[in-house]
Amino acid sequence: MTAVHNGKHSAAESKRLIYSIIIVAITMFTEIAGGIISHSLALLSDAGHMLTDLFALALSWIAHKFSAKKSDLQRSYGYHRLQIIAAFVNGLTLFLIAVIIIIESVKRFIFPINIEWKIMLIIATLGLVANIVVFFILHGKCENNINIRSAVLHVIGDILGSVAAILASIIIMLTGWQIVDPILSIFVSVIILNSGYKILKNSCHILLEGAPEGISTEEIKSKIISELPEVVDVHHIHAWSLSDNYFIITMHAKVKENTQRTDILYEIKKILLDRFEIAHSTVEIEHDECADNKILKH
Repeated sequence: MTAVHNGKHSAAESKRLIYSIIIVAITMFTEIAGGIISHSLALLSDAGHMLTDLFALALSWIAHKFSAKKSDLQRSYGYHRLQIIAAFVNGLTLFLIAVIIIIESVKRFIFPINIEWKIMLIIATLGLVANIVVFFILHGKCENNINIRSAVLHVIGDILGSVAAILASIIIMLTGWQIVDPILSIFVSVIILNSGYKILKNSCHILLEGAPEGISTEEIKSKIISELPEVVDVHHIHAWSLSDNYFIITMHAKVKENTQRTDILYEIKKILLDRFEIAHSTVEIEHDECADNKILKH
């Protein structure tokens, strides 16, 4: 019964992602066309941010589909790193889009261009409605899915971009102040750069086998030694992650001579799982004869 329920839940999540991808893709191409026709950088920058939304949603869908794919002899860890590689590329794309928009905005300051605010307002409003629809499709359905949660954050950022484009068109309509378009475009570009930096930083850290955020090897060592009196020392600790929520650790644990290997190994792995959410661990047990002899002498 549980398997059937999980299958239905998984299929429902996949459908939500597909619907969101279709809506975002149509809206993005509409904004690109509208931005070119109306000469609006704000619309084009919002379309650039929607491209990152599209990529994030597609990444979530791909990760969702590949998560069920089993590992093989060539890929013993499976396909978890695929989403990190894609995130790295996504971060580079964000930087490229933002730099292009900023350069074009500077040109607009020097050589102003008349903006067709009516077209800009209509397209930006459609974009806002589409983003709100996508938000409600995904929001409230992502508590247990970190990929969808990250996609929702992208959509929230794009809602802000649509609001900026609408605001620019209204200001141009009321005041004729054309310079507001490149100003708000730079504002959206800064948001894009910030998102790109965070994605690149996190993906590079994972690709370089850095320790997972929130996991301290010293804390792990201290916790094991304090809770398990049979453990004399913990060393050669290496912690890394395959993806943002798949943690791996290897370590050596030195235990007293009369300690049962199976029992202490179970207790160590239980601490790693319960306290640090590390499900994949490799622990080498070493006996400490010196420590045991000192205890006997006393």
